[in-house]
Amino acid sequence: MKKIIFFVAMLFTFMACDTHKVAILKLSSNTLQMTIGDMDILEAEPNEAGIVWTSSDVNVATVDNGIVTAVGVGYSTISATLGKMSAECQVYVVGSKGETLSLTPDIVPLKKGDTYQYTYTSTYDLPLEWTSSNPEIASVNEKGVVSALKGGNTTITLSNGLEEVSSRVAVEHTWSEYALVWSEEFEGSTLNTQNWTIEVNGNGGGNKELQYYTDRLENLRVEDGCLVIEARKEEYNNRQYTSGRINSRDKQYFKYGKIEARIWMPAGGGTWPAFWMMGNDYSKVGWPKCGEIDIIEHVGNQPRMASFATHTPEKNGTRGNNWSSRAYMDGLEENYHVYGIEWLEDDFNGMDRIYFTIDGEQLAMTQELMEHVDENTYWPFNKEHFIILNLAIGGNMGGQVDDSIFDNPILMKVDWVRVYQRQEIE
Repeated sequence: MKKIIFFVAMLFTFMACDTHKVAILKLSSNTLQMTIGDMDILEAEPNEAGIVWTSSDVNVATVDNGIVTAVGVGYSTISATLGKMSAECQVYVVGSKGETLSLTPDIVPLKKGDTYQYTYTSTYDLPLEWTSSNPEIASVNEKGVVSALKGGNTTITLSNGLEEVSSRVAVEHTWSEYALVWSEEFEGSTLNTQNWTIEVNGNGGGNKELQYYTDRLENLRVEDGCLVIEARKEEYNNRQYTSGRINSRDKQYFKYGKIEARIWMPAGGGTWPAFWMMGNDYSKVGWPKCGEIDIIEHVGNQPRMASFATHTPEKNGTRGNNWSSRAYMDGLEENYHVYGIEWLEDDFNGMDRIYFTIDGEQLAMTQELMEHVDENTYWPFNKEHFIILNLAIGGNMGGQVDDSIFDNPILMKVDWVRVYQRQEIE
């Protein structure tokens, strides 16, 4: 008799356990993050007929037999009910551009020691997390207060666990005065090959130029305290003209500062003298990834004209969309002038700028775009560049050559090249 009672008691225990199991309704997800227009499926366990699906806010998310559709920004609770059992899923919906968080402004310029309180909004009552990509430049606390510590750029990010928004903090640098860090005075009678490489080729420079660059004294020499590059009309290695070109690649290269040269420009149709720079990683990444800064280009077919330009992977001459500017002045040809750039780090709201100068006067300027700061595709000018001096003949920019100009020597003379830099004061 006791055995029967024990068996019945155990049977009721098992039945109670089974009843407990089926009394729980589960959903395949407790939380969904969706974008307007998205659809997702919630599966119920047990999956039985008669489940009633509801949404606490149909303006945010609708549900039909477990199929959830995001229709508006906000928060909604999706509920599944079967008899006395129920389960819920929290649905967070953002817009296509993200609308649950906002952070203003997009950029905050500060000086060292400054603090700034961000303005922000949050659609959901969720914990917020603030971070700085470089807390040594500027830190941020849990309330969104930024403290500027050191010159440079950092990105402040606000996250609610579902999405994030960001803003850039640009802390102003404190600089010393400029100091001369390198110069080439072209003294003596030979070119200093510790500083320069003489290019020898007839490949047209990628610009359909007509000259052959040689290392002969007829085309390139140092005399009377100047580098002299002479273009000549003569047959040489299947070319009709010769000239000279030197560069300082892997020998002298610089990042930021004032880079200047005192140059005598030749005159005459078809001449194309230039003082310019390319990234010292040219041999690894090639052009235009290395970046190119044309400090000055002159075209003999356009007297009085000085051309300034930059070339990047995104905007370059082969695409026809590179940045360029021109200035016009009397006495540009067959006179000495100082051509240069002032190449500045984080000069305006954390963006680099390059100013182009003649005789110290700023005549043009280009800068990074705020949305592409430190992206080399758009601004490959935050790395070392080397210097190039050359006198091309003809080509895409040089144009038609007037051979009569060679009745007199066609000379580009460089008195000196100098580089000035400044140091950051901590």
